[in-house]
Amino acid sequence: MINFRRSALVFLAMFFSVSAHAAEDKNLPPLPAPLKNMVAEGAQIRYLGRENGLDGWVALKQGQPQYFYVTPDQQAILMGVLFNNKGDIITLRQVNELRAKSGKDGAVLDSLAGLPAMQAPEGAAATPDLSDPKTLSEAAKVPSKAEQLYAAVESANWIEMGKPEAPLIYTFIDPECPHCHDLLKDIRKSGHLEDGSLRMRVIPVGLASEISLQEAAYLLAAPKAQELLYQHLDGKANVLLADPDINTQGVQRNMSVMQDWKVDVTPFSVYKDASGAVKIMKGRANDLAKLVAELR
Repeated sequence: MINFRRSALVFLAMFFSVSAHAAEDKNLPPLPAPLKNMVAEGAQIRYLGRENGLDGWVALKQGQPQYFYVTPDQQAILMGVLFNNKGDIITLRQVNELRAKSGKDGAVLDSLAGLPAMQAPEGAAATPDLSDPKTLSEAAKVPSKAEQLYAAVESANWIEMGKPEAPLIYTFIDPECPHCHDLLKDIRKSGHLEDGSLRMRVIPVGLASEISLQEAAYLLAAPKAQELLYQHLDGKANVLLADPDINTQGVQRNMSVMQDWKVDVTPFSVYKDASGAVKIMKGRANDLAKLVAELR
């Protein structure tokens, strides 16, 4: 395991040096507040250009794109794909132009090859019915420290590996941490991700160095993160350093979770066992088969 207490000064220096390059370019129109919030949560923002008086933006988070258009008075923002009066998809043309001129961003922008359906905004869950005594009773419960930790980890930025229905474990990793490599190689070799007995949400952090910070940020942005992570584990050089200007705020948020909960080692895993109890694991699993059985 790597201890990061000595990296506190490095963490602070990196935190205050972070920039959202799309928002800082003075040649671009002002970034709307909702998109600034997405940048703060780790999204990569790119400007698509102006069409019919509308400034277009694409936000990339965990390899998934969303498209936004801002009205000329900057007072309203629309989410979706823009068509012209002939039925042509203007957004598609803008995306192709962006990919053509953004050589250094090419790998990140691979996820823009098509135009997937728009996702519902996060936090759109139905409002609970507080007239129901059972609901009020549930709402009045104070979460335990363990449950609070689990909720904080859930809210971090992660990449998912494995089948959606499989038992879940969250793991903080640093791309330059050899002990993280050992754990990931164990899991990869076991076949548990493929056979549906284990699902991982890998939470990249970059406390070891500025290089690992950039690598972690690229993992969060890349559309084929698992494939890139495996190439990195296999020793392929610079596979996670394709974009030196990448926004690292998503990784900063992950490191803040670690700092808030005084987590100073990687790998660090959080999961719920079959009974629903929250468990933690520091370092590499001594018995991976036993861990997987505990999750069921």
